[in-house]
Order: sequence, then C-alpha cells, then structure tokens
Amino acid sequence: MVNSSSIEFKRADLDVNMASCIEFRRDSFQINYGSEKSFEGEMGVGGEGYAASLREFQQQYPYGVIHVWRENDVIGQMEFNIESLFTDKAYISLFYLAPSHRGSGIGSMMHDYLIQTLRDSGCNGARIPVSSTNNRGVAFYKKHGWRYAKPDLSNSNVDLYQLNF
Repeated sequence: MVNSSSIEFKRADLDVNMASCIEFRRDSFQINYGSEKSFEGEMGVGGEGYAASLREFQQQYPYGVIHVWRENDVIGQMEFNIESLFTDKAYISLFYLAPSHRGSGIGSMMHDYLIQTLRDSGCNGARIPVSSTNNRGVAFYKKHGWRYAKPDLSNSNVDLYQLNF
C-alpha cells in the first residue's frame, strides 16, 4: 500500500505535461480498442488531434483534467465533465493509472478523490466507458460500486458503467 501523503492531485499543466497525457491516452486507447482502431487514425499523428481536443476540453472544463502525482512523476490522469443536460451527472472520459502503479491502492485514492470532487460540484452520479475486454478495469469499477448501465453504441467493445452517490 502507498502512503496517501505521497500522492497529489493537481490540475493538469498541458504545456508542461502533454507528452504524459498522450502516452496515457495511447495506453488507454490500446486497452479499450486493441487493434480494432488505430490511435493515430483516431487521435492524429503523434496524438496531435488528441492534444488539441484536450486543450479545448480544459478550456471548457478548467478542472476537468487532473494529473496524479507521486513525488516528481505524473503517474495518472482523470478527465471528466459535468453533463450539460443533466447537471447532477458527470461523464468520466478517462480514468488512467500507469501500469507500474496499479494494484498499489492509488487507483482507490484516485476514485475517492474523483467522487468527492464530483459531489462537491453538486453531482450525484457518474458514467464511465469501460472496455468489456478490460477484466481488471471492470473488476475495479465493480469493487467500487459501479454497475453496468448499457453498451456504448459508438463502440461494440465498450460498455457504460454508472455509479450513483
């Protein structure tokens, strides 16, 4: 188990840490889509399209991209927004922890931080896309109370999970 005092959650500085953002999204993309889709085809050469859309996302949701720090290293990232139609619900587009830190308890710390942040913003529930082939991810979310909601119609490999709080 990791000492929680060694973990920090900070608004992502995209000018300084965009390479980490792209690396994390690329790994997440591979987990969710495997070889079904090309990262470069979807996110642009070198992740340029993703970088541009992430900058726009952060302008719209200033605290919607959070980096997880351990000592001097960015080890995780969360991207989320409060839905415009149902303002008491959030959509989590990325919940990522570097593979070398999985199973250490940091994922649970991230989860607790995210849920508290959403509660503080007036949310009482959230949705997250999870690949049906990501057994470890599915187990993590179920352990934390998430329930299968429906298939993600934009990708046959991905299901939406929901948590009410």
